[in-house]
Amino acid sequence: MKAETKQELGQLLCYMAASARGLLDEPASYGPFRLIDAVSRLIGSFETEGISDPELNRIRTRIDEHKYLVMTDIHTFTEMLDAVVIDLATWLDGK
Repeated sequence: MKAETKQELGQLLCYMAASARGLLDEPASYGPFRLIDAVSRLIGSFETEGISDPELNRIRTRIDEHKYLVMTDIHTFTEMLDAVVIDLATWLDGK
């Protein structure tokens, strides 16, 4: 594993642990945001390791373009989450 990837994954672990703790006191909408942001970060780590592909990159772009809508447009945010779940399952099925 590349040192850069180890650092990215370590940061992701800290982010997820801190998010879990924060969710005890934060608004409920933070949970879906933090989880989908973690998915985006993990896809970025795949890319660092050279194991990404165009479909994962497209999914990451979709996430990053829509993840902040959780605060302003929950309907579109929900549609993005649904699409990402389907896209990831389709990607995994093709592997």
